[in-house]
Amino acid sequence: MSYATVEQLRQYLPQVKADPKPPEPQPVNELLQLMLDRANAIVNEALGFAFGDWPAETSEHDHECQHRGRWLEVPYHKPASVAAVAWLSGRGTASETTEAVTDWLEETDGRLYLDSGWAPGWYRVEAIWGYGLAPASIVEVELEVAVNIWRGRDATSWSTEVGAEGVGAVSYNRALTWAQRSIIEAVRLQYLGVLHA
Repeated sequence: MSYATVEQLRQYLPQVKADPKPPEPQPVNELLQLMLDRANAIVNEALGFAFGDWPAETSEHDHECQHRGRWLEVPYHKPASVAAVAWLSGRGTASETTEAVTDWLEETDGRLYLDSGWAPGWYRVEAIWGYGLAPASIVEVELEVAVNIWRGRDATSWSTEVGAEGVGAVSYNRALTWAQRSIIEAVRLQYLGVLHA
């Protein structure tokens, strides 16, 4: 599912006419959505994850703490959604047991602080997991990539221009630009930066 809408993409392509009446083989809006879906796949591949609506309910995930410390780093989740933490003994075995951990504090970056420190081992954390809706910067990159795909859809594989040679030609990018890659890397750092070893 794309982050941007067909209506937003149409604002970037004012020359695209409204959907023709049947019996056209493929309405323009369907083509535009296809471009957005392809752009979304490119952006998500560069990001290494996908944005989406938060789930309605919390769920449990097991996370390993490899070193003693005051912060437990868990994957990205909805801010302030951690509902419970339990220490796991015998994880995955018939004798698995859990022991509730209390007095932890969720930091603004998603890490869980425990003054007495987290012991190495496995913890079961209940939270609303995921990344939420895409930020405006990622929506912008997706729109730019979709525009490039739209402009290049009829171009030959060795051309980087669409239209008549000379004055009527319009250049387009075949890959992510440095600016787009920079935006994606900044977002990756923001969302995945706490998951360092």
